[in-house]
Amino acid sequence: MQASENKAKNHLDLIANRNKLIAICNYMNNFTNSSVLFQEEQRLWRRWLAVLFVPAAFAACTLSLGVWQQVIRGTPWGHRPMSDPLLVLVTIVTFMVPGVTLWLLYNMRLTTVVDRRGIELHLWPVRRRHISLTEIRSVAARDYSPILEYGGWGLRFGSKGWAHNARGRSGVQLELSKGFPVLIGSQRANELAAAIQQAKTV
Repeated sequence: MQASENKAKNHLDLIANRNKLIAICNYMNNFTNSSVLFQEEQRLWRRWLAVLFVPAAFAACTLSLGVWQQVIRGTPWGHRPMSDPLLVLVTIVTFMVPGVTLWLLYNMRLTTVVDRRGIELHLWPVRRRHISLTEIRSVAARDYSPILEYGGWGLRFGSKGWAHNARGRSGVQLELSKGFPVLIGSQRANELAAAIQQAKTV
């Protein structure tokens, strides 16, 4: 009786160990299939963009002086002074709108990841897009004109389809089985194209 119980227990242990081994193999297989072949992060920010915010900063400082003179000191500001609440509101908006825009531009970045499941594009905080390998008909690294072809950088749509770009004039052109072509801007365009081709052949 005891021997029969031990035999049954050993049999159950073998089944449990086999299930664990299968789970580990499946995990490793999924890990291998999703391993990253290419990753790049590009920031949209350039130092010269700060010059665009100089007029807004000047206006905000001028309005601040108006608040100090009219609201704090009690002397009307200008020939046709605004009411105190309106002056304060306009000053706050003049600070906030350029400030938020500046913060977004400074932190905006394009992340491109290629693995065996496809291409993941994330233009933070605007858009995230996944392109599966089965959608891609052709891949080609090329130089392009961001202004003439797409009207600038960021998430753009032009005469040649969609563009996800952050800087530079090089990228990878994707022709898809459905929808518009996609241009992915990259400082390592040849590496990106090779990684996509490698993912498609595996």
